[in-house]
Amino acid sequence: MEMTNAQRLILSNQYSLMSQMDPENAAKYKRLQTIVERGYELQMSELNKDFGRLSEAECREVIDTMEMYHAMQESNKMLTEEERKDVDQRRLIFLGFDAASEAQLVNYVRFLTDSEGLYSQFEKAEHNFNSQMPMQEKYRRMLTTWRNCPRQYHLCANELKQIFNA
Repeated sequence: MEMTNAQRLILSNQYSLMSQMDPENAAKYKRLQTIVERGYELQMSELNKDFGRLSEAECREVIDTMEMYHAMQESNKMLTEEERKDVDQRRLIFLGFDAASEAQLVNYVRFLTDSEGLYSQFEKAEHNFNSQMPMQEKYRRMLTTWRNCPRQYHLCANELKQIFNA
């Protein structure tokens, strides 16, 4: 992370203030302050993870994934009771992404649901959209299958199963 001396001074002061405001995490903030003040480049890369970045395409992909789940849930409601028995209801739940390997995506989902108030019908469950296993590639396959469906918001039981199994 490239920073001017002025930027480093400002960030150092921020960490100093944070250590005073949050005594429980003071050691963490003092450590980060030392890294910034002394310009330890190897450790400066740790700061990058706090400042994530998702491209517009990545944001749209997350929204498309959530919209696909919304469409599947709504389609499921339109099925007859008999057709619904053919659909694994648990697979209609949007799990989110893996916090360990897809943290920026998890954070974006949380932003969309908490700050933006979107997809309020999705249950956060105990893991708050942390699927605890990588999901991005699976969702990409599911999106491809969903996009090929002629009526994306009126899916039949067979189409739901095809999307689940993508």
